[in-house]
Amino acid sequence: MECKNEHFLHILRFYFRKGKKAAEAHKEICEVYGVDCITDRTCQNWFKKFRSGDFSLKDDQRSGRPTEVDDDQMKAIIEEDRHITVREIAERLNVSHTTIENHLKCLGLVKKLDIWVPHILKEIHLTPRINICDMHLKCNEADPFLKRIITGDEKWVMYSNIIRKRSWSKRDEPAQSTSKAELHQ
Repeated sequence: MECKNEHFLHILRFYFRKGKKAAEAHKEICEVYGVDCITDRTCQNWFKKFRSGDFSLKDDQRSGRPTEVDDDQMKAIIEEDRHITVREIAERLNVSHTTIENHLKCLGLVKKLDIWVPHILKEIHLTPRINICDMHLKCNEADPFLKRIITGDEKWVMYSNIIRKRSWSKRDEPAQSTSKAELHQ
């Protein structure tokens, strides 16, 4: 976006030096690049700046929130919490959310839905499960309770209204996998 605007500014400066008027420059640029590429008012403002003797193509400093964002700081915030929203990042860095959206787009980051997996079995959880199974087998030797258990279909019906979250990742990377929360505590 910024490179495109800079390209139009070079063209405007060229037309100004050629002796054209802002309206003529606007008309010719729109014929080549399309109607919505630049507004007539923008052309007039830049021609006014050129007439005052300022030929720099940099915009003047404006009041309001700064538009410059440290990309490393933004990446660190996202690495800390991949589910953070654009507005939360904007609040932390004290910039507008559109600025954050533009920087994220330049970094190639998009929000993708996490892939759910039933649960993540860690070594800490594996040992107690083995111990419980051993305990049940020993209890069954003393009192064969397993013969009294009636089993049916092995489906569990459980209502859980958990919403999947989106996390930041590169366009070409697969989405992150997340275990379903509170199903297997």
